[in-house]
Amino acid sequence: MNRLSAILFSVAILAGCCAGRGFAGLDKGDVRLSWDESSYTEFTSTEVVDAPYTVEENLYYPRIKGISDGSLLFSFENHHYGWEIYLKKSTDGGRTWGPAKLLRHSHSAVSTVGNDLKVFVNPDFYQLSSGRILMAWQWRYKSGYSDLPNTNENCGIELTYSDDMGESWSEPREVYRGRCWEPAFLELPSGEIQLYLTDSQEIKDGGSYACTSIIRSFDGGNTWQGKDMALWTDTEPISRTIWNGRGMDGMPTAVLLDGGKGIVVPLETWSGRDVYDISPITVRTSMEENWHVDGASIRENGGPAYPRKKQVNKDLKAFGPYSCKLPGGEMVILTNGRYRNDHGVFALVGDVCGDNFGLVTTAFPVSGAYWGSIDCLDEYNLIATATVRYHDPANGGERGKVLVRKAWVNRSRSIGRADLEIQPLDSFVPDGLWMLGGERGSKAYVDFGYTADAFQLGGYIFDESVVTFSPENSDAVQILLARKGKGTWKVTVNANGDYTLYREDGFSWEPVAWEYGKADVVRSELGYSAKLDLPWETIGGKPGRGEQLRIHMCHIMKTGPKLKSSIKLEDMEGESRDYPGEWLSVKLK
Repeated sequence: MNRLSAILFSVAILAGCCAGRGFAGLDKGDVRLSWDESSYTEFTSTEVVDAPYTVEENLYYPRIKGISDGSLLFSFENHHYGWEIYLKKSTDGGRTWGPAKLLRHSHSAVSTVGNDLKVFVNPDFYQLSSGRILMAWQWRYKSGYSDLPNTNENCGIELTYSDDMGESWSEPREVYRGRCWEPAFLELPSGEIQLYLTDSQEIKDGGSYACTSIIRSFDGGNTWQGKDMALWTDTEPISRTIWNGRGMDGMPTAVLLDGGKGIVVPLETWSGRDVYDISPITVRTSMEENWHVDGASIRENGGPAYPRKKQVNKDLKAFGPYSCKLPGGEMVILTNGRYRNDHGVFALVGDVCGDNFGLVTTAFPVSGAYWGSIDCLDEYNLIATATVRYHDPANGGERGKVLVRKAWVNRSRSIGRADLEIQPLDSFVPDGLWMLGGERGSKAYVDFGYTADAFQLGGYIFDESVVTFSPENSDAVQILLARKGKGTWKVTVNANGDYTLYREDGFSWEPVAWEYGKADVVRSELGYSAKLDLPWETIGGKPGRGEQLRIHMCHIMKTGPKLKSSIKLEDMEGESRDYPGEWLSVKLK
């Protein structure tokens, strides 16, 4: 196959992947993430067991994921470049955590340079369909790693496994020998296990000349590339970006797309000497191809060509990507860097083909945060982590801490004609509702229904000190509602049941119901719930069969109890208030 044919073949694969699903016009998909400030946690230290000390005060390179018994596992290291490997566990969704177990301890050893220190870094874990959990990390000799002629003898990957949900682990064993970083797993439906790694075995001009490679196991992780221990000569390169004469792909994680659509891997593109303009990127393969490509050509010349390798988002410059998949099949990437003019750690939601990463939300608005992970826990909850280095004067130096936050998955909805039932706050079940909770101490949810006579809004505010003045000078729920060809309206309802309804008129809001309409409200010490019926004639007339409304959710918060206390407005992130084509939809069945 010549180069032109290969490019056309790649384009055909991608064009067919999401046929019939493309985003029309401004339509940006049916998923939005809302980050829940009430779940935010920082780990600056942890109790340690199975170690010659009782407290660890450095935490780096976190990976937090759910496993099949409902628990969370949390692996980390205790230095930016190592040296020990730890694991924590939570059985209550992350509200509390047990002590960290020391799984691998640095120790004296002999390398190609003589007496040395063997250290461990970059732990990551993965639960197989069998229930077994695999964990891998890089090992290296601290000094021998820099012995460049012999560097591949002084570095590798170790593997351990647990068959009891992380309570105990097998003796670590070496499964790969060669200079590398950042191992990560993926299991295929066939049972094949792929171990992705930043393959830095080649040295050029005194530095690493990296690419991304895989090794494979077909027997549950017992052998790799058909050997008890694979070597650097056995790797299969899948991606290399060459810039300024250097190769710089790395930090891979992989998502197996639903419906046999293939495998997508996000990568960063940089090295210690150079930083490439385009990062992160994704690289992909079909299930039929399964990375069986011309690896020698990729290693020598770079590749694969666009669109098999492409930029994640044109407004993003970031590193350390990590990926997961939502139950609906959409791919999510967490990455640290700059999105437009903002710095932090961002989550991008793509489509079911692992493409079109246009929905960007801020997981951690912290400049300098890096090296995190993201995992989908269930239909509605994600959990993300990041590392932050900080100066600790009390302990005399720089330390690492871990940030953790959960996100709620808001999805477009279809609703049947029925009277909306409002839930009691003390037995509230949020599943399926939309949520905004970006401010600690206040959280909003909305629900929807409709009858022959009215569109119905159910609003919930969880806030122990609800402040109530006019509807928009209160702790309140607000929505913008757009109907194609009929107009856009703004509705706000507070804890007194007062509501206002405006219709958009150019750059102004025209009062429709002012002052004030009344909604049915139930107040409690937890906050309040409100049910509001909007007669169809006030918002453009009776709906047609299957009509799709566009709705943008907002959360109004008072910062104090006084009339003139300031107000914060939280919008559904990833959308613009000005473009209904970017809003989630509610279809009337």
